[in-house]
Amino acid sequence: MESLTKEQNGFTLLEILIVLSVLTIILSISFFSLKSFWATMQKNMFLNQVQSDIYFAHSYAINREDTILFRFSRISHQYEAVSRDTNKVLINKKLPAAIRIEETNLPSFYITPDGNVSNFGTMMLNVNGKTVKITFYIGRGRFLVEEQ
Repeated sequence: MESLTKEQNGFTLLEILIVLSVLTIILSISFFSLKSFWATMQKNMFLNQVQSDIYFAHSYAINREDTILFRFSRISHQYEAVSRDTNKVLINKKLPAAIRIEETNLPSFYITPDGNVSNFGTMMLNVNGKTVKITFYIGRGRFLVEEQ
């Protein structure tokens, strides 16, 4: 029989515990970084989607010579665009749970067939604890999205 020598290839229990501790620390740090990264990505995707939907409603109104009602609802936690002539719902989107409509003096507005917006005003959104202001200007359907 061979006798066991001290020069066997392998790791001690202490070495394995040290490596596992270091890996646990690294993974927990990266998890929290990914969580904040996800929140930022969700905010950016939502704001881009709202902008795209408003531009779509604007171009639809001009191309189809139709009046579009665009409204934000705090109660149902959504926004939608509806054709006034045909009552066809063009856009109906729920807001993500992390996004709330804080205050607005513009719950709805019309986009006319010539591309003008019927009302102007601002809307404040709370997105993951940060305030985002959407300002609608009177005239050619221009609007501005800015973080505060």
